[in-house]
Amino acid sequence: MATSKLNLTYVDRDNEASTISVHSTTLTAGNFAAQEALGDALVTAVADVTLMVLTKDSRIAIEEKFTPSLPTSAYAQRGIKWLVRCGDVNGNPVTFHIPGANLGLAGILSGENMDLTSTEGAALVDAIEGYVKSNDGEAVTVVEIVYID
Repeated sequence: MATSKLNLTYVDRDNEASTISVHSTTLTAGNFAAQEALGDALVTAVADVTLMVLTKDSRIAIEEKFTPSLPTSAYAQRGIKWLVRCGDVNGNPVTFHIPGANLGLAGILSGENMDLTSTEGAALVDAIEGYVKSNDGEAVTVVEIVYID
């Protein structure tokens, strides 16, 4: 069942982080304001009982959990991954990893880089550039996708 999720990150006096993550009712257009108010009330209540400082309040509208079978490929390892490098119009970098790089796809590699003109590479670039934003909220452009292990 889909739920929404609230993540609250706090730091202590040594700047070490701790996160509280709780699920809540799935957010919809009809309940957004009420759920937002309930989330705000929880943030306030937690602030009243902690000595730590809130550094991040992240609210996820829908979180869906899955229980799939484990991958069968010996190469399906989190350490074998793609490093995605992007940038926005202001020069702000955006990077993230995609675990379990499938190097067996025909034409996917050009040296250590993903061929961004391959079928899968082009589809991934289109999806990233259509959805991902920089921390400033700007659209991003994929610079490169590199295989790392």
